[in-house]
Amino acid sequence: MFRRKHAILQAEVSRLPGSIAGLSRRNAIVGGLTMAGSSLLANRAVVADAAQPPAFTSGRYQFTLLRPQQMLPSVRLFHLNGGSLDLASFRGRPLLLNFWATWCAACRIELPALDKLRERRRGLNIIAVSEDRRDREWVDRFVQSLTIRNLPVYLDPNGYVAHSDIDNRTGAPFALYGMPITYLIASSGLVLGYMPGAADWAEPSANALIDYLGSA
Repeated sequence: MFRRKHAILQAEVSRLPGSIAGLSRRNAIVGGLTMAGSSLLANRAVVADAAQPPAFTSGRYQFTLLRPQQMLPSVRLFHLNGGSLDLASFRGRPLLLNFWATWCAACRIELPALDKLRERRRGLNIIAVSEDRRDREWVDRFVQSLTIRNLPVYLDPNGYVAHSDIDNRTGAPFALYGMPITYLIASSGLVLGYMPGAADWAEPSANALIDYLGSA
């Protein structure tokens, strides 16, 4: 009797749609997909690491990535010689956005270096924005004293573009972590990060980082 019941039970189990053998096969498939997914994520992480911008260190400062990265904002800039433009008009083109002031000693080194960089790399957009609150003539005399010929100079007299106060009362999109400071914007329009201090833009590592902007 026992043997007969056992045989009937085995036959019933074999007819179930979700048999143990089928479940094992499904578990194996799910396990394989999980491992494949983990491998794919790992590969994506490697690709992401490979896509990081080249390192750039100059003196005691280094290029710092921003997280999260934001799109180049729409904000009005006033040219030293008159007229204005929307900063967002540079989207689609690599850009070095420098902030400086006449009272900044290191800016006397940085501005001529950026001027020479723009002379060497005509296809690269570089603009220097003065954070002075004094009149236009004061800034103009300072720029002329440095014999700046190639670098477009703009003004931010009301602090609507950059800020150094914790509260950011004007809602300016760029933070002044030091002076001078240069933000690097990729051709995608993303603000990748910033380089504080008077950097040596003639270094090979600086050129590698600038070249990267065109592909990011």
